[in-house]
Amino acid sequence: MPTLLHIDCGMRQDGSVTREITGIFAKEWRQANPDHTYVYRDLGASPIPHVDEASVVAGLLLQEGLNEDQRRAWSVSEPLIKELRAADTIVLGVPMYNYSIPSVLKAWFDRVTVKEHMIQEPMSEGLLTGKQTIVVTARGGAYGPGTPRECYDFQMPYLRALLEQIGLDRNLEFVHVEMTLAHSVPALEQFKSIADTSREEAANNVRKPALAG
Repeated sequence: MPTLLHIDCGMRQDGSVTREITGIFAKEWRQANPDHTYVYRDLGASPIPHVDEASVVAGLLLQEGLNEDQRRAWSVSEPLIKELRAADTIVLGVPMYNYSIPSVLKAWFDRVTVKEHMIQEPMSEGLLTGKQTIVVTARGGAYGPGTPRECYDFQMPYLRALLEQIGLDRNLEFVHVEMTLAHSVPALEQFKSIADTSREEAANNVRKPALAG
């Protein structure tokens, strides 16, 4: 049965822009597909442990001759890997933290990026290839092409490179919300209308792929 994997990773519960937009996607998808499977993982509210030596070794050996510590580490990673493999559609909500991604999402990627998922040759097929992937980002300022802070964007390039490495780039769409701090930072208040427009466009942009999923 087709499955949506919905992941949020922001620390804020109330007022989170990424949660709002991924929530719109999930609501539309579930209404359009009432008999399909929906899986939600909130890495912000329930963070998973960052990888350690046992986790890395377990990811390489994949249960072949693991010791007790490695089996314990694998028991954290394995459910995440199974969720990802079972999903047909993935929606990620990713706020920009210090020009990059939240560390809790990095921890998730470190656990699901195992050797079996890696694309060895350009354009070759992998276990995850073909899944519809929607990435919703939120940035306090403006980091798009041509903006003064374009070079500070380590969020989208990192995500694009990593998703490409595990084969999730073939059906990938980014939806950005910019200037999210315009309503709370006085120095940015002149950009409130830009922020509102960006938010509205993002909400509209996730509805179409949700209905197609």
